[in-house]
Amino acid sequence: MEGYKREAGGDYLGNLFRRIPRPFLEGASLVYGFGVRTRLFLYRKRVLPSRRAPVKVLSIGNLTVGGSGKTPHAALLARYLRDKGVRTAILSRGYGGTKTKKGAVLSDGRSVLGTWEEGGEEPLWLAKEVPGVPVLVGRDRFRSALYCRQTWQTEWVVLDDGFQHLQLQRDLDILLIPADKPLGNNRLLPLGTLREPVEEVKRADVILLTHMERSGPDLNKGLRETIGRLAPYAPIYASFHRPVRLTAHPSGNKVPLSFLKDKPIVAFCGLGDPGSFAHTLGEIGAKIIRLVPLADHHRYRGKDKAVLENLCRELKIPWMVTTEKDALKLEDWKPKGAELLVLGIAIEIPDKGFWELMDRLIGREA
Repeated sequence: MEGYKREAGGDYLGNLFRRIPRPFLEGASLVYGFGVRTRLFLYRKRVLPSRRAPVKVLSIGNLTVGGSGKTPHAALLARYLRDKGVRTAILSRGYGGTKTKKGAVLSDGRSVLGTWEEGGEEPLWLAKEVPGVPVLVGRDRFRSALYCRQTWQTEWVVLDDGFQHLQLQRDLDILLIPADKPLGNNRLLPLGTLREPVEEVKRADVILLTHMERSGPDLNKGLRETIGRLAPYAPIYASFHRPVRLTAHPSGNKVPLSFLKDKPIVAFCGLGDPGSFAHTLGEIGAKIIRLVPLADHHRYRGKDKAVLENLCRELKIPWMVTTEKDALKLEDWKPKGAELLVLGIAIEIPDKGFWELMDRLIGREA
C-alpha cells in the first residue's frame, strides 16, 4: 500500500522528502521560491490580472501544505451564509478530478450531480455536507462565479483553498494557521511545508488558528504574538475540530460516539495531517493500536483493502475507523473480518467577535 506506515502520526510528505538528499531539496526550494515571489510580484504590479466577479467572494486558505482544515471551515461558513438567507455557492478547484480542467457543477444545491472521480472527494463531501448550497469545481473560478450568478442569482461564493488563487478578487480573505505546527519549519516547498513565504500572512483579512484543541496556553500566546507581528491589522480567532458523528460503513447506520471508548482499533486516513485524525479519535477514548497514514487524496485499490483486512486479522482487532472523506472513495466496501466505522468532524468557532464580524460583512446582523 503506497504511503503505508506502522507508526501513529506518520507524515507521508515528510517521509517522502527525507529520502532525497538535502542539497537537492535546498536547490528545488530556491527555484520554487523564485517562482512564487515572481508570481506575487506580477500580481501586485497588475501584470497578471485579478478579476472582480459579480458576486461577493469569501476565501478560505492556508500557507502550508495540508492539515489546516480548509474544507470543513468552508462548510461551516457556507452553512452560516445559507442560514442567514444569503444565496451562496462553494467553488473548489476539485483536486484530482477528471472535470477540473473544464469545470462542472457537482451539486445544484438540491441534488448531487457528480462523483468523487469527477470532482474530487472534498467537493463531493461539501455537496453532501451543505445541502441547499451549489458546489462547483474547476480551475477557472471566475467563470464558475459567473455561472453561479447567472444560474442561481448567487450573492456570495466561498472559495475552498483560495488564498493562492489570486486570479479572483475577494471581499474577505480568511487564512487558516494550524496552532500545533503554525508555519511548518519556515521553509518553502519542498524543503519545508510553506506554499508561500511567511511574510505573505499580511495579505489575510482574518486569521483563524485551527486545531486549538491541540494547543496549550503558552503556545497560543506565543503564536498570537508572532502572527500579530506579521499581520498587525488582521484579527485573530481560534477554531476547534470536534468529533460529531460516527456511522457504520457502508450502511450509514448511526453509531454513538461513545461506542469507541476503550475500543482497540485500526485507524487509516488519506489526509494532509493524519495526526489530527488520531488526536480526534483519542478525544473520544478510542485506543489506536495501529494508524495507517496514507498520502493526501489517496485512491484506494483492492490491494489497499486487502492490507487493511490482513492487518486487522493479524492484530485480532474487529474495528477499523476512517474519515468521511476517505469513506466516499471506499464506496460499498465491507471489510472481511472487521467492521468499518466512519468518523465525522465539524468546526467550532466559539468567539462571538468572529460571528459579529461576519454579520457586519454580509449586512445580516442578528
